[in-house]
Amino acid sequence: MLLGHDRAMVDEAAAGLRDDGLKASAVVADISVEAEVEAAIATSGKMLGSIDILVNNAAIQPYGTVASMNSGEWDKVIGINLRGTYLCCKHALKVMLAQGRGHILNVLSIASQTALPGSAAYTASKFGALGLTKVLAAEVRAQGIKVTAVIPGAVNTPLWDKSGGDLDRRKMLSPTDVAAAMLSVIAQPPSIYTDEIVLMPPLGIL
Repeated sequence: MLLGHDRAMVDEAAAGLRDDGLKASAVVADISVEAEVEAAIATSGKMLGSIDILVNNAAIQPYGTVASMNSGEWDKVIGINLRGTYLCCKHALKVMLAQGRGHILNVLSIASQTALPGSAAYTASKFGALGLTKVLAAEVRAQGIKVTAVIPGAVNTPLWDKSGGDLDRRKMLSPTDVAAAMLSVIAQPPSIYTDEIVLMPPLGIL
């Protein structure tokens, strides 16, 4: 089940998965709005029959310093990157706790551990999301729920399209490599809890 804010994009992604022989559906929601998240996850649970894995990957990254960033932009970044992660965890947990099992993977960023000048709101949101992930793991691990913080360095995704920089994106991690690392964590036996994985390009932070 794919969840996103853009109907055309999630439908296209779901169609691509179906072309590969997989079962895939899509729901649309603004993850900063609780009622929309609650409805989308309820729909997902009914269609899937269970919610075994939740991957929180939505994020935006406008650039700006603390002094220069517009307060409205700040609120939007926090709303999606931090509040959205919280809301998706909160409502998926209702299903997972009832099941007595589940695995939440919060895709963060090296910005959750390292201050990135010029990305004030993004860095703040990711530091907050890492704290949220650690608290969540401590709260639910005894109830059979795994929680993993996925902390990649630069990944070659459209998030960089408006960066205005001259970074060589060929030196970044590929989304496929990050996904493979996440699948390896998901495939671990029930007796192993991986709290955090850090994935970096060969040259480190670009």
